[in-house]
Amino acid sequence: MILNWKRWGAIVLLFPFALLSLEGIFRLANPPALRYYRDVKLLHAYHQEYGVTLAPNESRFVRHYADLWQGQFTTNSLGLRGLEEPIPEKPKLVCLGDSLVMGFGVSDEDTFCSKLNGYEENGTEYQSLNFGVDAYGSLGSYKRLKDLSDKIPNIKKVLFFISPNDFTMPDELRAQGILPDDENDALHENDLEWKNKFRVQFELTRVSYLLQALKLAYEQTKVKWAQTKYVMKMDSNQITESPLQYLKEAFIIPVKKLTCENSDTFICPTPIPNLQIQCSDTPINTNDLEPLPETTTRAYDKMIQFSKDKGFEFIPVLLPMQIEEVYCRQLGKYNQLGNYALRAKRYLESKNIRTLEILPYTDKMCGREFTIHGKTKKAGIQDYYIPGDGHLTKLGNLWASESIRSALKDIK
Repeated sequence: MILNWKRWGAIVLLFPFALLSLEGIFRLANPPALRYYRDVKLLHAYHQEYGVTLAPNESRFVRHYADLWQGQFTTNSLGLRGLEEPIPEKPKLVCLGDSLVMGFGVSDEDTFCSKLNGYEENGTEYQSLNFGVDAYGSLGSYKRLKDLSDKIPNIKKVLFFISPNDFTMPDELRAQGILPDDENDALHENDLEWKNKFRVQFELTRVSYLLQALKLAYEQTKVKWAQTKYVMKMDSNQITESPLQYLKEAFIIPVKKLTCENSDTFICPTPIPNLQIQCSDTPINTNDLEPLPETTTRAYDKMIQFSKDKGFEFIPVLLPMQIEEVYCRQLGKYNQLGNYALRAKRYLESKNIRTLEILPYTDKMCGREFTIHGKTKKAGIQDYYIPGDGHLTKLGNLWASESIRSALKDIK
């Protein structure tokens, strides 16, 4: 009996020691595979109204775990990306949206919102401020606008960048349990128990490297399992419906024909590897599209009314966020991934809100000269988006800022 108590006592004493040792090992080793997630976690802080915000006065050099991008990430005293503080007497132009707006992929000075600083209209020069935070839906954007507008004077223009992730999700991802941001917001908006659990896990994983690593491993395991179940289901359906086709695709790999092209010939757009892009000759009839979800329209209505009450000029921006849409545009065709913009535009126009459409300005992408790794080359559309990531490159952010400036003046 005494031996059993001693054994259990030793286990109780050794367990915390083992956890502390693992925590120390993770912090000292700082493995590259986890460093990106750790840096991003520490850039964020908990917010009781909209869950997650950017931590104030942070400065970190962030390198993507797959080396897709790297850049300096700095926040000011209000938790806005960039070093510049709001200048009280200057009119403000604010950028509101998700990670694309926040500027994942580039350093502080290269985000398109930063490059909009000094925008001039009718003799008035604006200071641009970046309200963007990753993983926000429409409702989160409204809450952030409402929160920050009480702290920052002289806001005049609100550029709200509409993301397809807010209310659309491909069927294969939805089948894996991945939902649009607005649907997630609707599920948890009034769930106090979920919010309390979220806060506890957020704060604990922010403090502990070990807990964050365990949480990340758990989440990735869930995603992999969901993907495996989805693939198994698709394979089972194909075996049942067309067994010969399944056997052909499973065991016979077609030989790819290599074509030699003149490397001096500039072609844009060029076919994009690993993407089976389907373009249509005619745009879809907007009447055939589903209406926006209730959570999305409610958030839009709140932003519209709040902007009217505060005297802001509310400008929803439809910035093409998926390269497939741009590719088809260059061919004079259309891609269904742009349907989210048509749905949002239809609703906003029913509220007499005019949208800022940036897709036409993609016509200026092809052939633009830029310098990369010390060499000057002509840009194709792939040079504007980070491959495998979807965020804008340095060139993409420059193009976006120039296009937004032009579009703002064109609608006047």
